[in-house]
Amino acid sequence: MPRKADVVREGGPVTELRDVGRVARLHAPLHAIFAHFTIGLTTSSLAFDAGSVVLGIESLAAAGWWTLAAACALTVLTLGSGVSSRLRLPMEEGEARSFLRTHMALGPAFYGLLLATTVWRASLWERSARVSIAYLAAMGAVVLLMTVQGYLGGELVYRYGAEVRGRYRRLPSARELQPRPKSGQRRATDETWGTT
Repeated sequence: MPRKADVVREGGPVTELRDVGRVARLHAPLHAIFAHFTIGLTTSSLAFDAGSVVLGIESLAAAGWWTLAAACALTVLTLGSGVSSRLRLPMEEGEARSFLRTHMALGPAFYGLLLATTVWRASLWERSARVSIAYLAAMGAVVLLMTVQGYLGGELVYRYGAEVRGRYRRLPSARELQPRPKSGQRRATDETWGTT
């Protein structure tokens, strides 16, 4: 009889918390993971600061500062993992390569602007000054650049399969996950699973 750890590693069901440790490996591309933190935190910072201006709620301004500071710190990991991903990515000349070049050129430009707005926002925070419309406009431009950057990255993944093709194993079907019948028992039919 196979050991439970081997069954889980081979695609069997995860039924206990300790099973997670048996299958959890960092095989996923880290760039996509870190990029989502950058996107979420930067966008949230703009939303919090805009909310603080419109609604006059000071705690939203505090949330805007801290999410921007976190975005600036975590974006270093996004850029580093992006460079690492690029080094593993064989890509021939063509449309995909032009998307990649533009995506990579916008990365440092985006981070430079994010860093500049973070320094600006830090000076406002230290002086306990309110966020200005000029700052919100600058932050809006940063978010717009980030959106273009994210679109190009999405095209690389979803249109051209960058860091996706052949990297992951097939998910098991419901039939494969069904326990084997004991001697004398009948295996469930496809109707049991609602398939035809």
